[in-house]
Amino acid sequence: MEVLTRFLLISLLTFTVVQTPQDPEPDIKTSLDLLKKANNLTDWLYTRIDYSNINRRKSLSFLMKTEQDAWRKAKTPDEHGAWLMLLSNQGYNQLFSGNILESINSYEHAYNYWAKHNLNIEITDYILKPWANNYTRLGDYEKALFIQQKILDFAIKEHDNELAASTYNNMAISYRSLADFKKAEEYIRLGILKTDAASTVRILLDNTLADIYKDKNDLSNAERIINANIARQKKQQLDIQTAYWLLSSYITAGNIQLAKGNYSAAEKYYHLGLSINDQYYKGNRLREKANIITELGKIKLNQGKAAEAINYFNQTLSTFGLLNASGSVNESAIFGDNRIIDVFYQKALAYLNLGDDQSALQNIRLSLFAVDKIRFELADVKTKQRFQGETKQMAEKAIEIAFKLLERTKQHHYAEVILDIIEKTKARTLLDDIRRNQQQLTLQTKDSLFLHKQRLERAITYNEKQLLQDPEEIRSLTKNNADLKFKLESIEKQLREKYPALETFKEAKTSASSGIIKELPQKTHIIEFFMGKEVIYVVEVKNRQIKHIKKIVNALPVKNAVNEFVDTFYRHGPAAMLDQPKQFFMASNSIYKTLLADFELQNSKQVIIIPDEILGHLSFDGLITEDKYTSSISTWPYLIKKTSLSYAFSIQTLLNQSERKQNNSKAFAGLFITHENKGTKYIPAVAKEAESIKKLVAGDFITGKDADVNHFFEAFDKASVLHISTHSYLSGLQQEPTLAFEDNQVFLFELSARKTAPSLVVLSACRTADGIMASGEGIISLSRGFAAIGTQGTIAGLWNVNDEAAAAITADTYQNLIDGKEISNALHQAKLNWLNGKRNGEQEYLPYYWDSLIFIGHDQKLPIEPAGLPIRILLIIGSAILLVSGIIYLVLKRLRPKAAR
Repeated sequence: MEVLTRFLLISLLTFTVVQTPQDPEPDIKTSLDLLKKANNLTDWLYTRIDYSNINRRKSLSFLMKTEQDAWRKAKTPDEHGAWLMLLSNQGYNQLFSGNILESINSYEHAYNYWAKHNLNIEITDYILKPWANNYTRLGDYEKALFIQQKILDFAIKEHDNELAASTYNNMAISYRSLADFKKAEEYIRLGILKTDAASTVRILLDNTLADIYKDKNDLSNAERIINANIARQKKQQLDIQTAYWLLSSYITAGNIQLAKGNYSAAEKYYHLGLSINDQYYKGNRLREKANIITELGKIKLNQGKAAEAINYFNQTLSTFGLLNASGSVNESAIFGDNRIIDVFYQKALAYLNLGDDQSALQNIRLSLFAVDKIRFELADVKTKQRFQGETKQMAEKAIEIAFKLLERTKQHHYAEVILDIIEKTKARTLLDDIRRNQQQLTLQTKDSLFLHKQRLERAITYNEKQLLQDPEEIRSLTKNNADLKFKLESIEKQLREKYPALETFKEAKTSASSGIIKELPQKTHIIEFFMGKEVIYVVEVKNRQIKHIKKIVNALPVKNAVNEFVDTFYRHGPAAMLDQPKQFFMASNSIYKTLLADFELQNSKQVIIIPDEILGHLSFDGLITEDKYTSSISTWPYLIKKTSLSYAFSIQTLLNQSERKQNNSKAFAGLFITHENKGTKYIPAVAKEAESIKKLVAGDFITGKDADVNHFFEAFDKASVLHISTHSYLSGLQQEPTLAFEDNQVFLFELSARKTAPSLVVLSACRTADGIMASGEGIISLSRGFAAIGTQGTIAGLWNVNDEAAAAITADTYQNLIDGKEISNALHQAKLNWLNGKRNGEQEYLPYYWDSLIFIGHDQKLPIEPAGLPIRILLIIGSAILLVSGIIYLVLKRLRPKAAR
């Protein structure tokens, strides 16, 4: 209680002194020295806190250095309480100054300190609530909801209706930010049930409800609620706390009027908000101030006054401390914050209005740079994926500007900018996983932090697996997993601090991608797609240069055509292709002409396709390159007859996969699961596939009861080539890619970093390259999961494979690998063998039969031992025969009569 009282006194002092600033600086050093001499750590800490709150802007660094300047650690309960107050104040002062990421770190340190020392101090108001609010501001609503749930549990346990109501309000804000308006309104109603009409918390609840209605475009209800809320607050005596609520109400009212197009009314409310900030906080609530100034800039932008808008946006940047003395942006000072993302984007739109495309492009790229800063701070994979998808439209606008500049100026630099932006919309969380796993394996894995991290990851994996298998336990398991993920994030932050090599955010601020394409092998030929909302862009990279960029307008009809094509002719079996061969032919040719007709693919021996969105479900080998239909399917002009194709998730993931040390083992391991006598569907073709491969390849062939999960992971660690032939399917609400073994299932999220990994994983199963689509990230497939944990490449299926065709093509692929072909060409030639061979009928030349398997990843030759006696044994036997023959010859020569010589 004493600690809480001290905190409240400090808070009161903070706001009181902001209005009547004093300067205790002449005395502060003397006071601190005397307290240190007296070994009075408690008062020494509070003195530094008080001084920093009085001189907030000048002394933030002084406050942050307190731990470094302290002569010893806390020992007594009072000292621990004072130290906790220090960490809490560091969080508050960082937020007050606009440093949201540093604020989050400070609150996290405070929480961990409280938990580590088992302090009997209530931390809801001054640690948990502001910490959760920071995550909301950052855009990590899942993490915010986790902390808010902790607060709600405490409030209900203590029968604290006011705390429960305010927490329901904050949870409603989180759900509103996730666009789950139904749940947001539900939590507002729950909050209202905990209050009465005169309660001050009703102000917060009504503010949020008005915001929800505004986001739903129910502007009349939003306006009604906020106007009543403001009228009620005006009748009250304002203080430091209630003034902030009125400030928030003015901002909401301004946002509603802006949405209605009533610009003068919106400006009035925004200026009222600024006056509250000036009167009660001396303008020092920087985030609120920056928010209002940005909205005023948007008004000018909507009125066609772009130059005035830019002035406002520059004021926002100045408020955040991002402009240097010359008025230009200090890129090194940019930090992750949704307000910063927005102001750079709005500034870009203003420059577009003025016809200054170059400045527009620069600002939108700075906005994307701030996006990357936030993405790096997010821990939960699904939150990262959602965040990546939300910013893809911004990336499309940047590409549009760069393409216009490229056409106008013919400067190759803008082509590199386009490629750079496209790369930043692809498989970013996968890239993070690959980098982190590669770096982690180079460090000392005996560190207890790594061991703790592994235990948490295993527990999370177990719970997620249980969620798929036992949906009735969804509530308790989800809550438990949220707690584990919360702890895991803390461990990962500690690891990043301890091992700087684990920092994965090393992107250049706004540099182009010329650097990464220079790292590609000389003759590499890449076609990379960007599927925007309005436009599709296709970039051709050849011989380490960007050769061509194609712009396809009207993206939606193209996406719909590809989706209908895949759904009609591939996802539901071969019936449609068999019944409507001409329709398939013409649709396939139309897609080819739309996507690839401008590229001279027949002159290239090898092309790497980097798809996007729906294109990830399409195998390009089977596309028809000419429009003259013939009923002779075996003679159709498939793209595979012109060039050999492979696939990649992005250029950067491809380079990272190539950097992984090749597994030089010649070991082959295959798990062949027929599911005989099991509840799942029996697959007799698997046994035939095993027999055909066994005639070609030497190695471990694991079948029957031995083909279980443990043998799978054991084979994964030892084999250079790992073959898995089984059922594969998408399971659960999240449609997780899943492999079925004899004893159990393996889900995508169970795959984690391992010291060694196969150079190639062959997934001879249905839909192993398929999965749920994550906008801006790609298809979340088993292929992607194997790439994340270190596999350099995978051969996987896009749809339910034809057993006979898959077995034949897989066997031919292995023979081609034994003959020394690279993986992509080995698969390419195997498909051609099917097309060039005699089939049971013309229908078997249709792509459904032969085109499901694709290769994704780093291409290379693999040392595979053929079946029969290993070469080394043959060499030993041959040498022994020669040796024995030599000995016999010498003996006979000596025994021969001299006369015969």
